[in-house]
Amino acid sequence: MRRELFRMSRAQAEALLARAPIVHLATTTPDGAPVLRAVHGVMLADGPDGPAVAFHGAPAGEKADCIGRPCVLAADEIIAPIPSYFVDPERACPATTLYQSVQVHGTLDEVTDPVAKAAVLAGLMARYQPEGGHVPISAHDPLYRSAVRGIMIVRVLLTHVDGKAKLGQNRKPHEITQLLERLHQRGLPGDARAIELVRAANPEAPLPPCLGGDGGR
Repeated sequence: MRRELFRMSRAQAEALLARAPIVHLATTTPDGAPVLRAVHGVMLADGPDGPAVAFHGAPAGEKADCIGRPCVLAADEIIAPIPSYFVDPERACPATTLYQSVQVHGTLDEVTDPVAKAAVLAGLMARYQPEGGHVPISAHDPLYRSAVRGIMIVRVLLTHVDGKAKLGQNRKPHEITQLLERLHQRGLPGDARAIELVRAANPEAPLPPCLGGDGGR
């Protein structure tokens, strides 16, 4: 990472991966052609080889051809768009976006054990259909045995994880104070969370009066 002040902790990066609704997979086919896919991922926190992200797919096709190859997983989260006039009344240059992102560099590994495959599928259902409404998935249940056997489950071990949180850490304390005030005044959905994240990332910045501070006076 070029600027270390934006680096997230490992725990923060894994938390972002765990809550991201979509994870993007980038890899190559055996002949070197690029492959980019959006997948529903599920975190495997306590696997025998360490934490991983797993997802499902068809047992044939381009994605299946990439098993065993290097890959990158990426997820991101927009925190708040920041218009230029929040910082400068004239120049367009300060316009930016507050965001968090994470990348995982690893290898696409196929999961073949039926019990492990069923656990991933159960995790996907728990995440994307938390209300239930289905018979619990088990590799030994006749209702699911064939489906578990036929589906492809792929994982990427979290051996190389980089997380980035761009939350104004490169700005001066008085600029952060002004940014917090503008976010409070705007009051869009998500701005309250943006305020909390910016405050946590810049604890030295004085709070504006609207948030109970003195603005640095």
